[in-house]
Amino acid sequence: MESAIAKAVFASVFALLCLIPVLHSSDEFEGQMSLTVQHAFDSSLDAPFVNRGVIFLKSIRNGLATFNEDSGLSADARENLRTLANENGIYRLRVLIKSDDPTQFVSTYIKACSLYESRLSDTIILHLDQSGEVLGVSLTTDNMLCNGATVYDSQLMHFNTSVEIRQMENGPVPDTASYIQKLEKEKAEKAKGDQTENKSFFAKYWMYIVPVFIFLIISSAANPEAQAGGGR
Repeated sequence: MESAIAKAVFASVFALLCLIPVLHSSDEFEGQMSLTVQHAFDSSLDAPFVNRGVIFLKSIRNGLATFNEDSGLSADARENLRTLANENGIYRLRVLIKSDDPTQFVSTYIKACSLYESRLSDTIILHLDQSGEVLGVSLTTDNMLCNGATVYDSQLMHFNTSVEIRQMENGPVPDTASYIQKLEKEKAEKAKGDQTENKSFFAKYWMYIVPVFIFLIISSAANPEAQAGGGR
């Protein structure tokens, strides 16, 4: 009997120990996913997008994410970026929400000159809801102001990209319990104040109220005797 109980306890402890890594993994890497990043070197709305790389979200809770570049910029891409920068054009970027559906994406844009003069150093900011779904994307560079700086081809070979995760938080919730307690306190104070006013009124006019009260008692006591005398 004792041997069976010991085996049952051992099995329970072993099961709990097996669950600990799973729970830890769920807490650290909840919502892990990969997102395809595309860009276009054209200011038109129907600009063709090509793959730029992939964002790997390792932990939404801790904001851990990395960017892996597909390949360096080709000579044509570098020339297109330089042309856009000189013409004060727009560099477009989008993130596919579903890898199997290119029509589902979030997008943003910046001045091409800011990316050009920052020498491809930028930060992709993903905006997520509370469940980890992508709501939007924004893009910043190390140099958002365009000063006409000289940039060489050797400085436009690869992106130096970091990724930030910004997740929505719960808004303030009305403190109903405190509000109810406040109302009850105000009600009690008001009732106490009414009682104080009543006591103050009696304390102020008792010398008038008591004689009237005594007179009424005497009058009510004398009336039955008067009525009895009239009956005889």
